[in-house]
Amino acid sequence: MSDAVDPNTACLLRDWHAAVNARDLSTVLRLCTSDVAVTGPRGTGSGQDLMRDWLERSGIRLRLVSLKAFDDGVLAEQVASWPAGTGAQEPMPCVTVFRVRDGKVSAVERYESLEAATAART
Repeated sequence: MSDAVDPNTACLLRDWHAAVNARDLSTVLRLCTSDVAVTGPRGTGSGQDLMRDWLERSGIRLRLVSLKAFDDGVLAEQVASWPAGTGAQEPMPCVTVFRVRDGKVSAVERYESLEAATAART
């Protein structure tokens, strides 16, 4: 299996990260399907309202380190950080598995590690 990511998908995911980090929620939502699935430490849900609420509430920033083909999606290695005063820890590595449908992000599954992402697949 190749680690190569389709160039259009890579561009989409770089744009998604840039919009998240710029707090540009309208662009984030434009890059997502209406039923985007969101998985993280607090559980799983779907829809653009959930995506918006998660980004507004958490204030998360995700520095993209790498993109690799993974299962039927793309694995992004990242460093996550949160605004001062949120009680969050220092920046920490994490991984997110993205799924893309019709040129838009259809799922965002955040995990603490590659091992956790792999375990979620079994």
